[in-house]
Amino acid sequence: MFSSNSIAPASTALRNPRRRQRTGSEDSATVQQLPKRLKRYGLTSETFQPVQRALKARNAYSREATPAVNGFVQDTDSHGYADQDHTSLAIRNRAGKKADRDNRGSKGDGSIELTKNDIYSITRLATTPMELQHQRSLTKWHGEVAPSIGYAIATTPSEALVWRYKNGTNATDSLKPVVVRLLHASQNVNQPSPLGVLVPSSPEPGLLIVMPMSGKVTYWETLSGAASVDIARQKQQAVEGIVTGLSSGEYITRITEAEPQGFLLTINSGKIAHMTVADPQGKAGINTQVLRNTNAQAAGILGSLRNVFGGTGWLKDIAAVKAGMSVHRGQRECVIVTKKGIFQGWELKWNGAHSLKYEIDAKSVLMKSIQDLGTFSHGNEHQHFNVLDLAYLPAVVSGQEVTSSASRSTTRLLILTMTSGANDARYNLHVADIVDQMINILVVHPIFCYRTPIVPERSSKPILLVPEPGQAAYVFFENSIVLVSLQEIEVSPDSQLQAEARKPLDPFQDVIDFRKDKDYSVVGCGADTLDRGRHDSACIAMVQGYGVIRVSIAALEEDLMSSERATITAENKLEQAVFYGSQQSLLDFSGRPEIQLSIEDVQEAALRISRSITSSSSKHLSTAGPSMEHHLQRRSAALADLIKHLGNNHPPLDRMARWKLLWEAEKMAAAKAIWRSYSDSFASKTEREKGERVLLYELMDCISEKDKKENQPEDYETDPVRHWFVNDIWRLEILVAWAMKALPLLYRESIEDGQPMSSAYRARLIGEAHDIQLLALQTAYNFRQENACLYGFDESSMADGLLFQQDYEDMPEIWTSLPIICEATQKLAEYFQDFAIELDSHNSSDEEGDSPPQRLLEDIAKKNALLVDVSCKTHIERSRLLQANDSPDVRKEGDKLEEMSGGYRTKLLKGLVDTGQPFAAIKLGEKYNDMEALAEVLESEIQTSQVELNSSLINGEDTEDLRAKIELCEGYVDKYFDKYGAAWANAFFAKFVGQGRISQLLLHGPKQREHLTTFLRNYPECAAFSWINEVAVEKDYAAAADDLRFAQKQMSGVWAKKVQLSMSKLATMAAVNKQQQENEKAIPVIQRIDGRLEVLNVQEELYNYLVPTMRRALNDTPAKTEVVMEQYGKRFVRVKTALRGALKFNVGKIVEEQALDGEELADTISLMDEDGFDPDNDFSIRRFLTALKLVRLYGLQTGDVGRQELLEKLIWKRCIIQDDWPRINRTELKDDAQVQAETDATALFKTLREGFKSGFWEDNPPPEPSSLCGVGITVESLRTSSRYNTASDSALSLIAADLEVEDKVFILCIEAGRLREWWKGIVDAAKASARNEADRMGEEKSHERAAEREFQDRMRRDDKAAWEVEGEVASRTDMDEEGDVMMGM
Repeated sequence: MFSSNSIAPASTALRNPRRRQRTGSEDSATVQQLPKRLKRYGLTSETFQPVQRALKARNAYSREATPAVNGFVQDTDSHGYADQDHTSLAIRNRAGKKADRDNRGSKGDGSIELTKNDIYSITRLATTPMELQHQRSLTKWHGEVAPSIGYAIATTPSEALVWRYKNGTNATDSLKPVVVRLLHASQNVNQPSPLGVLVPSSPEPGLLIVMPMSGKVTYWETLSGAASVDIARQKQQAVEGIVTGLSSGEYITRITEAEPQGFLLTINSGKIAHMTVADPQGKAGINTQVLRNTNAQAAGILGSLRNVFGGTGWLKDIAAVKAGMSVHRGQRECVIVTKKGIFQGWELKWNGAHSLKYEIDAKSVLMKSIQDLGTFSHGNEHQHFNVLDLAYLPAVVSGQEVTSSASRSTTRLLILTMTSGANDARYNLHVADIVDQMINILVVHPIFCYRTPIVPERSSKPILLVPEPGQAAYVFFENSIVLVSLQEIEVSPDSQLQAEARKPLDPFQDVIDFRKDKDYSVVGCGADTLDRGRHDSACIAMVQGYGVIRVSIAALEEDLMSSERATITAENKLEQAVFYGSQQSLLDFSGRPEIQLSIEDVQEAALRISRSITSSSSKHLSTAGPSMEHHLQRRSAALADLIKHLGNNHPPLDRMARWKLLWEAEKMAAAKAIWRSYSDSFASKTEREKGERVLLYELMDCISEKDKKENQPEDYETDPVRHWFVNDIWRLEILVAWAMKALPLLYRESIEDGQPMSSAYRARLIGEAHDIQLLALQTAYNFRQENACLYGFDESSMADGLLFQQDYEDMPEIWTSLPIICEATQKLAEYFQDFAIELDSHNSSDEEGDSPPQRLLEDIAKKNALLVDVSCKTHIERSRLLQANDSPDVRKEGDKLEEMSGGYRTKLLKGLVDTGQPFAAIKLGEKYNDMEALAEVLESEIQTSQVELNSSLINGEDTEDLRAKIELCEGYVDKYFDKYGAAWANAFFAKFVGQGRISQLLLHGPKQREHLTTFLRNYPECAAFSWINEVAVEKDYAAAADDLRFAQKQMSGVWAKKVQLSMSKLATMAAVNKQQQENEKAIPVIQRIDGRLEVLNVQEELYNYLVPTMRRALNDTPAKTEVVMEQYGKRFVRVKTALRGALKFNVGKIVEEQALDGEELADTISLMDEDGFDPDNDFSIRRFLTALKLVRLYGLQTGDVGRQELLEKLIWKRCIIQDDWPRINRTELKDDAQVQAETDATALFKTLREGFKSGFWEDNPPPEPSSLCGVGITVESLRTSSRYNTASDSALSLIAADLEVEDKVFILCIEAGRLREWWKGIVDAAKASARNEADRMGEEKSHERAAEREFQDRMRRDDKAAWEVEGEVASRTDMDEEGDVMMGM
């Protein structure tokens, strides 16, 4: 059994070699019948066909001593099955061995790469059973791995799960795991799980199950027999037995393979039992013997072990039991070590005999080797020493060869020890030789990366593995895996300095932690075997709740100096967290306190990784793929993961490093935006445009080779744009600068080539240049502002992406404000403005179809306004940066740039007027407080509009537009005196002085003279007295009118406001009479006053309408309010908390005769119930039209279009839902007269008819019902109105909820009431009704005029007749028919 020369397969090696082999036995019949049985659980007759494999053993004594599972020595010559492959449970592919070699290690097998660096990698195997991945499983698994056959087993109290963890030859090889019901299943889940192990044999492995508490043993020679669904057959094929010698309270803790069919059982009391599952003749049978030292003097069941372990009461003192090599045929060596460092070497024999070869107390030797490292204080009573595990090593591991003659008597071990204190533990790996009953410590490898103490009650024992070729050790803790190189460091000055500083001298150490928020734990592990063509060492681990993982370390080169060997660096750790941290749920890359990376190393590594992402030079990033969008998103996510990991797990980086990381992320975000725009532009291009090269392609040719990575056409890199986005995003500023530089260059080249580019194509290139610069810089500034906190900056230290002046100290050049960026943005803005002027002056010379589409020019003009804004920001940023410099010369340069940039800004803002963007220029002038530009723009617009207004070619509609424009501009002028004070006044006055129009200063309104009456004009609350001062002292009636208008805002009573506004109107008229204000200027003011007075008149009319209702209450405001609410607020706002509260508040003000503004009054009128109004009352009929007129007036006064539109839509919606449209829509059994009567009675019809009668819809057409859906039902939509700027989210949520109730009723009217279909008919009917009424009134007036003419004619005839009679009597003078006197008669 132990022969080193035997090469027979396991099926014959387990039997007496002299015994005749049976050819037609029952066993053979059983094997032949297996296919029919196997189909029941997914196995086939070809399931266990062996595949030849080769083992490559490096650094070993000979073929007799090769590291194998769990640090045991595998005797390859004595085990015939060692040269066979049992890793396939599926039908073999005819391609066979070559396919298996070609596919081994391929990620195409479904495995998932969890992390990888230059030294090690971790993958999740695709063959993991779903049962083991179940995160919520409360059952504790026990696992074992059999790497020699590629199987794994996991056991629970009731069943065993067996599967092949190594992939087969193709994807169809993966079958479901085999589930084996245990014959002696435990009913107590608190007892230890059954111990299972796979027994290698041919043609299929066997299965051994040991029940720890009872000692019952079940052995199946074949896995197919164990997995039989037939219980009787399963029991029939099982060999059962029991572990003898177990006392009360004893149980088995571990099975150790000592031979293919021999095992060592570790018992919690300290016993070791040798168990075989076959006799020397190969017949299956269970036989156990407790190891005893027959030469010892002491008697007892444990023999010498009792002496070693200090008596029967000493429990769990055995740290490890490992089987060694076969020294002689029929013999096997094993080593047992206790936690206190006592080693025993045993010799096991074929016939079950055993003998103790040596016994060594190595505690003092091991502790001394630790003390020499300086990590353990001698005599410290609070520190405890324990041996945790050991593993066999090949003879050559630490650079010291053992001669072949000595190898027979030398045992080389790797010993894992722990010295622990109260809250800390130190782990060490000792390379030791046991020779001549002595132990020699050769090398000690202290583990610096892991110091978490082991809690015996809660933690499982760590497992030490040294897989082939023995260059590295793996220590599997319950929730962590420690990797330690076993190579020695060559002596050098650097290594000596490291040793003196007590820094790790090993080429690498690292710890891999599982996530703390998941209940992951290692339940089984084993060293993987070396396959042909693979030189890395690997281990397989079963992680409960996740699956089976493979941890592999790349082959380490020998004979390298310490500085040349690969190590785990800060960059490796950061890369793992960045590229793998967010892609899997097992590993935790947050780091450990034991691994202290210097802030300098972390900082440099972070910057290198950031640059590798923006340049795609990282090996973790692909450089080709079908989706560039996905590629850029992946890189952006990596940059985000990098800064998040740094912020969560490392000390803050210095300020410059964080800025550099932020700038790289800005560029990536900007590149994403540019690519998205570039990609989307293809969908909107015409066929002609698709044939033209886009600007990005042109830029790839323009950018110098030194400023980009050249694509390689010989390598079939044919897309320069994608190539740039992959490799050169970190140089984005070059692209932004060339977006401008390329335009005149391309235009000049087209002229030189004799094919000048068309204006349309040139405009498109300019538009694309705007897109590139805007998307790059706007995205960067927005990203900077939004992510400042993420990068450790105070968000309050910047505004709109720009830092405040004092925060630019010690800052390097910022890419968004480099000189090339400042120049490029400014020149591109000017380039388009000049192009627009050129295009306007030479438009007639372009050929047909050559002119750019007007829509394109308008779009570019809007972008140009945005680009002017960006250009201003770049100049401000650069000037602040220079002004914060320590050098006086640089600060002067910053001051000069600030002055020059002010001139550039004013010029660009003036240019916006020429491109049709005057109000954008005004907005930017306000943003940057550019008073000179504002004065220039506003006065230019006013003068130009007045010239056009006086033109005889202007029509009526354009006249109104121009007047509105003039009024708006004058409103800006008036507003700026309040907003900017002296700064605006000086700029505005200077404009008039410069143009020689100083006499017109007093014609622009009273606010121009507010500096003359400083006190009153600086304190608006004194306006009620200021108008008296203006009239009595200043004789300025216009200023008095202005003061009166302001004073009325401070008053709440309707009567008081009407008085103040009326006086303001009189003062305005007096100002006109005194020639203090032109009539044209006074008219808009009077119109605004009249508008406000109209609002007050409407409120007064509503009050008078409500007086009869209020008379029913007591003479107090609350009672009157309640009475009005009972009649007008009982249905529409009954369940609407916020709207009911607003209505009640406004009704209270009406009752108290406190003035509402137009918006509040319109809201109140629209919220009141229709039922409360008299349907025939004039105010009731036109109340919704009145509300709309009030909103219109309020909108004209405030200029807030969004606010006006929101309320108008709400009023229309409330008007519609006043009536039951689903009922109206049910027209069955109704004649036309009844249907028409119902529609004519609706609030909608009345409102439409009244609007057509007054002509209100000519300028304010009724909206389509579909446009009213969803208005105001979210907080975000309410925020679009300035009315709710200061409201809290909670308050707006209540309003939105009430409006959503309205919206649901409105949608019911739209759908069930079919209002979309009714709408046009109702509008036409209302228009016809208004027209008919107008015709009727016209006919009545016509009849009146006809009757009046007839009456006048009759009176005229009667008077003439009377005159003729009277004349005849008075004189007989003859007259002709025409009344002339006839002479000569």
